[in-house]
Formats: sequence, structure tokens, C-alpha cells
Amino acid sequence: MKQNATYLFRHSDNGFYHSQSRWSTMAQLALIYLSKNAKDGLSVYHSQIVKEPAEWIAKSDLTLTPEGWSADNTTVEGNIKYLFREETPSLENAGVYPDIIYKNDRKKEIVLIVVRTIGRTLRGRKKEGMDNFDRYSKLVANIKKEGWKCELYYLMSYGHEDEGNQCENGKVDENKRFQDWKRLEKIGGKVLLWEEIFASLIGSELEKYFCDDLNRYTLIPEWV
Repeated sequence: MKQNATYLFRHSDNGFYHSQSRWSTMAQLALIYLSKNAKDGLSVYHSQIVKEPAEWIAKSDLTLTPEGWSADNTTVEGNIKYLFREETPSLENAGVYPDIIYKNDRKKEIVLIVVRTIGRTLRGRKKEGMDNFDRYSKLVANIKKEGWKCELYYLMSYGHEDEGNQCENGKVDENKRFQDWKRLEKIGGKVLLWEEIFASLIGSELEKYFCDDLNRYTLIPEWV
């Protein structure tokens, strides 16, 4: 039976779960592989949970094509303040740390990807009136001020449910459960789906490093 990617992130036969860093690295490898082997780019989705609660995610007309991505021009959990090799004051106190960074020096182009599986919200803690969505928006603006093109994407499962913030005294707080999706809709956030990446890797040499059968975790509703 097919399920969404969240079921793979929750899956554990030995009582342990893979770390966020591990999944970020796997996403980097997948994007490099797709850069060399996939003909089409990845679809970009957007949240519409307030307007259409039953069909909370929709495909846009945009795509992300990781053309030319390699181990040399992508990094996982790199220190953002050294993005331009030397410390950049406007980036030094960003307060957020993109999980994957692609940097094309020739085109002066940067792609930031925030990776989420389970266990943490995208919003993070609010400080000085800003949450992580606000901080990432500011980071993108500051990179553009340095004369570079910059795009920001959120890689997540369509089954993402704000785990860790949804329960209080053992009960699910429905008001908190989908706050990330609501914020993504409000800011027009660009979403990439794990389910689509998994589907692109079926039968590849990378599949075995994710799980024995990635097809089990590629469920995307018919209404998307």
C-alpha cells in the first residue's frame, strides 16, 4: 500500500530515527543525481490550506531544474556567513541555516532549500517579532542586495503536520497542527515534495540507500 513520505521518516525497526542532517544529505545526493539523469525538473507546489482545507496543496506552473548541480557547488548545512567566501555582515546574524545551498558563481545564482521530515516545525521560535519564515525572507533579500539571484524552497512531505507542536497533555491541538502550511500560504512559499523526489529515484542506484522500496512512499493525492 502506498503512503506519503512522512511514513518513511517515522519508520523505525530498531527504535531509532534518522537525523535531519542525514535526510538533508540524502536530498543533496538525490538532487545531484537528478541533475545528471532526469529530463524534467521537480514540480513546485504551494499551500492553499486556508482557501481549500481539504485540498491543502496545489501544483504551480513553476519547476526547479537542478541543472549542473554537483558536489562542488552544493553544500549541506554550510555556514551562511561565508557564502561569499569572506564574512558578509548582512548574512552574519541571519539566525537561520539553510539545509542545502546551491551556488553558481558564473551565473551569480543561489538556491536555498529548507529540508523537513518530522519532529520540528518550519516556524521555529519567534524572537524579536520574527519566526524562521521571516528570517529566511530577510536572508533572501540580503543575498539579492549583494547582487545575486536567490530562490528559496521548502522540501517536505505533503503529510507534514507540525509534529512536536501539535500535542498538549497527550491531546492533539488542531489549531497548531497545520500552522506551517498556513504560514506557507500566507507568504507564498515554494514547496518541493519528498514524494516526487522518491518517485524520480525508483529503480536508480540511489534507491537502496533510502529504503528497499521507495515506491511505497510516493503517494500524492489525485487532487494535487
